Amino acid sequence: MAELTLSLRDVEPMYLRQLEYAIAFASDSVKTHRIDSESGTVHVELFPDADEDATREKLLQLIERYRRTEFGLKSHVYFEQHPEVQVVDAWRELLQRRLITVVGDGHVVLRGLAARLHGMIDAVVLRDFATPFDAETEVFPATILSATLDRCNHFTAFPEHVDFVAHLKPDVDVLGEFAEACRTGPWHAGLHDGRMSVHDFAISPSCCYHCYEGMQDWDVTPPGRCVTAILNCHRYEGANQGTLRRLRSFHQREVIWVGHPKFVLEARELADTKLVELARRWGLNCSLEIANDMFFTDDYAVKASFQRQQAAKKELRALIPQEKEEISVISSNFHSTTFGKAFNIRVNGRAAASACLGWGLERIVYAVLSQFGFDPASWPDGLQEDFQHFSATRTGR
Repeated sequence: MAELTLSLRDVEPMYLRQLEYAIAFASDSVKTHRIDSESGTVHVELFPDADEDATREKLLQLIERYRRTEFGLKSHVYFEQHPEVQVVDAWRELLQRRLITVVGDGHVVLRGLAARLHGMIDAVVLRDFATPFDAETEVFPATILSATLDRCNHFTAFPEHVDFVAHLKPDVDVLGEFAEACRTGPWHAGLHDGRMSVHDFAISPSCCYHCYEGMQDWDVTPPGRCVTAILNCHRYEGANQGTLRRLRSFHQREVIWVGHPKFVLEARELADTKLVELARRWGLNCSLEIANDMFFTDDYAVKASFQRQQAAKKELRALIPQEKEEISVISSNFHSTTFGKAFNIRVNGRAAASACLGWGLERIVYAVLSQFGFDPASWPDGLQEDFQHFSATRTGR
């Protein structure tokens, strides 16, 4: 099996984590990859029969994108706490305890303690982040129009994520042939070839897009409105999928503000304050800091730098002790008037601003179990109290 070793000379350390993520999408010839920060190299394992020269060229092209540092990546930590925590191999424990079943690449079933913790986290978001803002509950479909993603500029920023949805052509011969093929032999993906319709939907990669789509041509009552929703989102993560840190199918709870810029910014600031209060209450080993999206585009450096300079994105990053890395579990985002203009949402005659606070529920479950283990009686007092309250009020097992 072929391997490539490439130099990362002139790629600054703060870019390495984002480069490591992006390499998974450089070529379908890449099986695994690992960055060695000490030697300043990346080691890439290729699938058999891969075109080494073509893959090397694609990797070099991608690495060059992360050498463009003239714009810089602003860094700022708003809050951090690093209490001593356990070192728990939560993924192994979840599997051994049968609290999780992997049912496909990046797809899992949670049960027992993991499912209850998932529900408790969502209940706390509703209690501490939705109710105080009088958030209106909305229910969104799992799929979203591809045209809507286009208007949100999702295809130009994150083309690697998109999971499209299609169906068999409404044709008696096509349907009959497909059914007969499945009747006489096992299903396989090749049976789709030439039989699928033109697709106009994708599985939604983010919860808040539906909120803006649903407010098309609205004149919002000043100063604005707050919405909350939970959605099973999909993002194809390639080789980055694994454990609960990155899933192809995951649940996202969001609190969203749309309205006058002052209203939106003040709400976001208050929500960020509440986020720090909750992190302290739960005793998480974490930090709240400026961040940027993993833009998979040639103009990555410009977009990432602009986002950081404007503090448009902040992340609560929680330590996974066993992996010696932090993962983003909650994201605080200010979009300015981007979506107000895209969907003609107005307030006081002008394009509305928007912001959202997004919770990756499976990721928070992973962080909690990785830091505190599987015995709720040993968890920090605040976390334990919230879990006990949820367990006492829920129905069913």
